[in-house]
Amino acid sequence: MNDVVTASLLGSLAQREMRNYLKSRLFWVGLALAVLGFAQQFFFPDKSGTDFGAVWLGLAIAAGIGVFGIGVMTAMVRRSDRLAAAAGAAAASEQDRTLALASAVAVPATAGLVLWVVEVVGFSVQGYDVPNAYDGVSDAHILAFTFGQGVMASIGGPVLGLVAARYLRFRGLAALLSVVMIIVTILMQGIFASTRSWRVVWVWTQWAGPTGLDGDATGGDAAFSLFPGSPYFWVLYLAAMCTLGVLAALHHDPESDGVAIRKAMVVVAALAAVFAVLSIGLGVDAVIVNPVAL
Repeated sequence: MNDVVTASLLGSLAQREMRNYLKSRLFWVGLALAVLGFAQQFFFPDKSGTDFGAVWLGLAIAAGIGVFGIGVMTAMVRRSDRLAAAAGAAAASEQDRTLALASAVAVPATAGLVLWVVEVVGFSVQGYDVPNAYDGVSDAHILAFTFGQGVMASIGGPVLGLVAARYLRFRGLAALLSVVMIIVTILMQGIFASTRSWRVVWVWTQWAGPTGLDGDATGGDAAFSLFPGSPYFWVLYLAAMCTLGVLAALHHDPESDGVAIRKAMVVVAALAAVFAVLSIGLGVDAVIVNPVAL
């Protein structure tokens, strides 16, 4: 009976937090910016034969929904804690409130998924399934990394906000996290030869971009190239990292089963490490220069 009551309470809390996410002005501002990015690409398409369209649209989703989601979620965590403090003994446990907040990630995830589908359909309407001009590389490869850049980023941003807000409490937390994420992401794009092979350990990276004609460095006679690695295992790595984030947020509750959560975190972290290694070692094994864009 208690399990039924707990499940009912958690379901009600999750629905409330989903509604709160939908009510966030920041969410709608970010979504509007992402949609504007899509409008720019589809009304003024790049038909140079590069993957620039996929690169741009993935960035639009990640920035508009993922990065903005950090701010949305940190605000929701603070609001949830204030309501719990006001309710006193009648409040739901921190663990239940954290699970409800994690469930609210379904809102940005759905938005990211819809935009990703629009991206794929839009490219098809424009005359090609996906912007893929690389010999020996399947369209599924391109679809996989755009899924990671878009849908998984829409989940990862809010999850990061959830974890950070559980452990850190200071004004400007969301802004600081967003800036740090953007700076590190710029450095981990694969445009630098020194980070190209292992860039997939970061939560958002490019899979195609400008390189020299030899594929080793930018500058000179630049070409648009596909970067090495397996986007399939990268998506699994991102899923594992998001799961690890939720577990870390749950672990903050002193009344939770800390031992069980820590064991789960070890298992998920090990899986994430395996997926990261496989993403680095498998898939495309070298930079592939796009012959169409030379």
